[in-house]
Amino acid sequence: MNFRFKLEESRIFDFLYFPRMLYYMEISENMREDKANDQIASEEYLEFVVKAEEKLKPFSDEIATFYMKQYSYDYDFISLISTRYKISGYEREEEYLNMISSLSEDDIKRAIVYSIFIENEDYMEDVDKKVEEICANRDMMLSFIKELPIDSGSKWTLFLIGDNPREYAKRYVNLMTSLLPIFNELYGFYQDEVRSYGKQLEEYLNKNGKKGIKDITYSIIDPNILDGGEIDLLISLVFSYAISILGERKLKVIVWGLRMEEAFKKMKEISDRELTERVQIFKNLGDKTRYGVLKLIAQGETSIKNIASELGVSSATISYHINNFLTSKMVKLDKKDNKFNYIIDYDKIEEVIRGLKEDLNFPE
Repeated sequence: MNFRFKLEESRIFDFLYFPRMLYYMEISENMREDKANDQIASEEYLEFVVKAEEKLKPFSDEIATFYMKQYSYDYDFISLISTRYKISGYEREEEYLNMISSLSEDDIKRAIVYSIFIENEDYMEDVDKKVEEICANRDMMLSFIKELPIDSGSKWTLFLIGDNPREYAKRYVNLMTSLLPIFNELYGFYQDEVRSYGKQLEEYLNKNGKKGIKDITYSIIDPNILDGGEIDLLISLVFSYAISILGERKLKVIVWGLRMEEAFKKMKEISDRELTERVQIFKNLGDKTRYGVLKLIAQGETSIKNIASELGVSSATISYHINNFLTSKMVKLDKKDNKFNYIIDYDKIEEVIRGLKEDLNFPE
């Protein structure tokens, strides 16, 4: 495999998701359950978040039209558009916004339905044909959205876009054009660091390959889930403490948080505290919804949307619970038939049970 750091695409990616910084503190506060994880984000990053939030507040009403206030952002307008119209190859934010402005009503509708298919269905060779069928008339598209196993807020957003796609896109471009100077002001302080770290990480990963991925992530990420070939590497300031794998059938892009090495070290320190780790796992098992999620994963279900529908909760809630499972190593990512799956780490759970028996002096 060969990693290629993309500076321009890294900046454009962060710009497109910059408005979500308005919700960072609120989402973190609402979703936070485990104080042991509070110390991962650095004070420097939190200061950046506060500055961004202050700058974004005057635009809060318009931002709420395009970015949903929840952990998952699969149905933000830009997520839907960029799945079909990728940022690869663009060098400036204005160029990408101009591309969005040039999209026709049918282009936008097709992008929305295509993105939903990629998110909710197994990959289909005839996906474009299915998209054309659904977009053939308004009633068929509305019916398609209505039947999706997603929360009502996401459905409402999709209805709004589908009702007047060109006007919706125009408003989005106007908003982002207004936010660009603010983004440039804040991002400018970090651009050199993003460039330097991106080149450094690219060199390290290309030199050390899968072993390098395993070492730098302390085995939290299994390098075997990565395909060979060319892999674009984006470094994100906005999502400094996250790693995302973008693409459909084959891995093409990794969005790597600027502070993820720091985060992996801290997560390793946390995982080394065996007592804390055991308590964390039993806390996860002690929540009814999380237990239900774990049972469904054990039964072979890997779709976040399907799990959410089965348990009657939002996709954002399921995403958060699964992230907790990944962090506590109860669940791990696997890859089968070119598809990423969640699987139970039975060895880890057995290890914790053995530790519990030792701690409580279980009789032989």
